[in-house]
Amino acid sequence: MTTQWTIDSIAYVLPHPDLRQSFLREVHLAPRAELDAVLDRWESFAAQWTQMEAPQIERVRAYYQQHRKLPPEYESDAAEQAKAAFEDWRARMRATRGSNAA
Repeated sequence: MTTQWTIDSIAYVLPHPDLRQSFLREVHLAPRAELDAVLDRWESFAAQWTQMEAPQIERVRAYYQQHRKLPPEYESDAAEQAKAAFEDWRARMRATRGSNAA
């Protein structure tokens, strides 16, 4: 099935408010000669999200609701390392923000 995308339908499927704002800002500020390319890029992103990423998230969500834990592939050493790296990054960003405060 081919989706007939509109600006509204693209904005609707974007998974995060900041992403929606970026999309709307780019569409609103694009020069007319570049508007089709901007829309094509975001349409491609929206299609990929709805066909590939969103179903994966729903699968994980359903697994978690049933088992009250993440699927086994999310409990691996690599996942733990990624989590630790993210926590380290977050701590550094918070420290940076704190050092910039007046």
